[in-house]
Amino acid sequence: MKILPINNLSNKNNIHKQYKYTLASITKPASCDTVCFKGINKTVAPKIIILLGAPNSGKGTCARQIAQKYSIPQISLGDVFRREIKYGTALGAEVKTYMESGGLVPDNIIIDVLTNRITQEDCKNGFILDGFPRTIPQAERFDEILKNIKGAELRIINLDVDKKILYKRSANRYICPECSRVYSLEKFDPKTSVCECGSKLIKRADDTPDVLTKRLENYEKQTMPLLNYYGNKVDYVGIHGIDVPAEETFARVDEKLG
Repeated sequence: MKILPINNLSNKNNIHKQYKYTLASITKPASCDTVCFKGINKTVAPKIIILLGAPNSGKGTCARQIAQKYSIPQISLGDVFRREIKYGTALGAEVKTYMESGGLVPDNIIIDVLTNRITQEDCKNGFILDGFPRTIPQAERFDEILKNIKGAELRIINLDVDKKILYKRSANRYICPECSRVYSLEKFDPKTSVCECGSKLIKRADDTPDVLTKRLENYEKQTMPLLNYYGNKVDYVGIHGIDVPAEETFARVDEKLG
């Protein structure tokens, strides 16, 4: 796959001409998935928020809440890839084996998808990155991308959650196959467990203890070094001992953003 040169990232037309895939998730977004906002005309410094944290640390839920408060879109590449799998696109076929095994999607695909997404109109006042970057090479590429975003204000939040809480969340987690909204259910009833959009909830194929263990190993090896890479730019939100509701996690994160 051809990786876009950094000096072309600011040229929206060139990006779309060179991009290999037609993204179902972007051209036809789900009704209640990644939060998007259109028609925002006020001129502000773009607010770019990176949410770091292990699998099941709550990045997706927190990103949605931040998006709603600050009127900037949540960009979850994991959700993009899962939707591509659902619609049977070329991109979906390419990433399916990585996601179902708990492996990481190659950087060339990730960077192409990201650069395509952030040129869209709803990102002009900023965006939230949920699950990116995952590695130092990705962070280095994103540093170059940031140079083309005039006046960007970068904020980095790390959700530090105990492992036992991560496994418990995985066991209780169900998702909506239509809009990717996440639910925590200690008791699952297939007759009554439905999403706000009306779709029946399902268990994700990669939401098993074995796959989570592999994902955590990848996270500790490849993603945790980002904390040293970003250094004092990182604000920490810890969840230790006893789990807390999503609203409390968001309140702690929002305090850091304030």
